[in-house]
Amino acid sequence: MRSFFILRCFLLFFFLFDLAFAAEGKIWSRTDMVEMAGYGEQKLSSVIITGSLLCDTSHSISIPGATVAIKCHTGCKRRSKWIKAVTDDLGEFEIDLPSQLHAIPDLENTCVIKPMHVPHELCRCHHNSTNTHKRIKLVSSTSGFRVYSSGKIRLQGHS
Repeated sequence: MRSFFILRCFLLFFFLFDLAFAAEGKIWSRTDMVEMAGYGEQKLSSVIITGSLLCDTSHSISIPGATVAIKCHTGCKRRSKWIKAVTDDLGEFEIDLPSQLHAIPDLENTCVIKPMHVPHELCRCHHNSTNTHKRIKLVSSTSGFRVYSSGKIRLQGHS
């Protein structure tokens, strides 16, 4: 009987406590709670990786339509995935790094970029997957927005 009394007091306390907060307008919405927790629909940071892909023959030409990818080693036992992008008409690419990778310390030494596929029209440009890994460098960082660059990735071509 005594435990029943304690349970009733406990429930009454929480009921009155909840009413007190409701009366003061202190009940938080889902949006408020997500914002307080620091995650959810709003992006708190952005990490963008940029670069360009060139074919060096007698002169450098851009490689449009090529697939490049970045891989960041997280230190976890599970394998890291390649995040891919396609180069534009000027051979430039931009990769928006997924938010779960933003907190990796020392991205410059953790992530590598490499060309994955070069269009058949540009088959005179070789890419050997072991020689074309390129590191990234921090270019700018302001208000939760970081930009890294791989610079120009040059593939050897033949005339």
